[in-house]
Amino acid sequence: MLDLFLVQLESILGKDPDCKAKNFGKVRELLRDIDFSSVKNGVILLPEMFATGYLPKDCAPFAEDFSKRLSSAEKESPKKNETVEFLQQLADETRCTVLGAGIHKVAEGFTNHSGIFTPDGRGQVAGYDKCHPFFPELSRKFIAGGSINLFKICNWKIASVICYDLRFPELFRDAVKKGANLITVQAAWPLVRREHWETLLKARAIENQVYIAAVNGVSPSEADSSKKLAGTSMIIDPLGNIISAGDSNSEAVVRGSITLEPLQKYRQDFPVLQGIVDQQILADSMSSQDAT
Repeated sequence: MLDLFLVQLESILGKDPDCKAKNFGKVRELLRDIDFSSVKNGVILLPEMFATGYLPKDCAPFAEDFSKRLSSAEKESPKKNETVEFLQQLADETRCTVLGAGIHKVAEGFTNHSGIFTPDGRGQVAGYDKCHPFFPELSRKFIAGGSINLFKICNWKIASVICYDLRFPELFRDAVKKGANLITVQAAWPLVRREHWETLLKARAIENQVYIAAVNGVSPSEADSSKKLAGTSMIIDPLGNIISAGDSNSEAVVRGSITLEPLQKYRQDFPVLQGIVDQQILADSMSSQDAT
């Protein structure tokens, strides 16, 4: 079993020079009342660019090196890569795997990045660069990532995608071909296209017989309706049923627990993936030896 915690957050935007510290505080406050001592295999999922809000006008001051390895001193006293250091501290404090997201600096510019952090680590253990940058990102020197990466928690094989990637079904199919049984989505998806968000998330779960955990931001303080975010973070099962969901306007932690057995049974009873996915990979992704 995995316990999922989707932090549906209204990020303080990058025009505030202290936005990162304030957003870290908001994440901790939203998680404050959860008793993580009783959680065995927890995953905390944060929205796209949660520390700055989506796409600051000038990205350079907010970019970080997510590949950086942390010293013990840096873990205790964050100085430079604040988001990286915060995510590692949050993993240590909660004893959960944390999926954070931010602006990653590379030689050619930036990538829209998701980093995975585990307890007692010294930095991210896996990362994903958004394969399909949204239009405004391309004008601000963001480059596309190359491929899907999977990471494991016990028998769970997890792939991460980011926001606009949701519109490209082949990316999700590639993840399942590699053995994914859970795909996470970190987003800053607008309210004006909320129906697309809900429909596409369900479709990706159904067509790939996979769990989806999708976290999105909210922005009730935003006066411009075209810039409001849709919220509606969701955990969806392989049949497209919503396990739990947030609303479109409130900060919240959307919680849900998932197990492999329903996925295994559905893929066996309705084996549409057999003609698509390598049989050994499919068998491995349906392993019944779930140590969770």
